[in-house]
Amino acid sequence: MKVTLIIGMIFILSLLTATVWAVDYSNKTTEELNAMRGTMRNAPIEERNVFVAEWQKRLQLMTSEERQKYMGRPANAPADGKGYRNNAPGDRAFGFGLGRNR
Repeated sequence: MKVTLIIGMIFILSLLTATVWAVDYSNKTTEELNAMRGTMRNAPIEERNVFVAEWQKRLQLMTSEERQKYMGRPANAPADGKGYRNNAPGDRAFGFGLGRNR
């Protein structure tokens, strides 16, 4: 019983520290965020989600001229066609999908 309690406490503490160490992109400039756009593929999903949320927030605040400057595929993005959608819900590798081609 004590072992289960200790393991539970360790798990809860690890979750709490993970949120404390979360990356904050709000202090980066838009140019810095733009330079990071093609490099987030191997980042943990939580970090990518924080990055995407900040990038979307920035895009919403831009004028149409500014937004045009940052739209399109980043220059440093891999050109393999995979993007950030690896193992996304609905992707067959994730275990979901429409059941076609079984």
